[in-house]
Amino acid sequence: MKWINGFFILSLLLAMSCEKDQLAYKKFLNDNEIVYAGLAERPVARGGNLRVQLEWEKSIDPSVTTYVIYWNNGTDSAAVPATAADADGKYRHIVLNLPEYVQSFKLVAVNDRGFRSIGQTIDGVRIYGPFYNSGLINQRFSNAKSFGSDSVKLYFFKADSTKAYSRLWYYKQNGDRDSVTFGQDSVTLRSFKPGTRAAIQSYYVPPNAIDTFKTLKLDSLLAY
Repeated sequence: MKWINGFFILSLLLAMSCEKDQLAYKKFLNDNEIVYAGLAERPVARGGNLRVQLEWEKSIDPSVTTYVIYWNNGTDSAAVPATAADADGKYRHIVLNLPEYVQSFKLVAVNDRGFRSIGQTIDGVRIYGPFYNSGLINQRFSNAKSFGSDSVKLYFFKADSTKAYSRLWYYKQNGDRDSVTFGQDSVTLRSFKPGTRAAIQSYYVPPNAIDTFKTLKLDSLLAY
């Protein structure tokens, strides 16, 4: 019987201690409950030429007033008002003057009471720049086929999948210089002047990037 009474007293003391701890916790919070701000929806990052564009959709939490972007290990930041959404409902913010490297970004929502969300991290975002640009090559010429007396079709080897298009400059039969843009592996030139040289330059868009890069120089070719 004594051990039952002892167990009851010990349980009572433990309960009083827990209640005291809970009261102390509330006192520490000044009787205010911490409410985290709601997360942004579907955040993504798109690399560019020494810059990155962050995109996301509005949090379902109506109390969110600001979104804060952090980068460079949290030492740099930018605030975007919740009222700054584009017409399609998405937020877009470009971070400039970044080094050509792989960067991580964190997106934090802040509500009207100053409480913050736990944040969302976007890792492995590649920033492109001069090093990437220096490795780009123009689409390589394969062969040509003439059509009649004034037209020629030029064929090129298949380029890297990130090639967006190529632009070709050439001379017409009247001596004028003209240009044509093409996205495939061949192009037909009308009124082409035989025996003249053409010049080609290719343009590339890296995966999910916001910028188009062109090769550093044109390549000359004798088409026909």
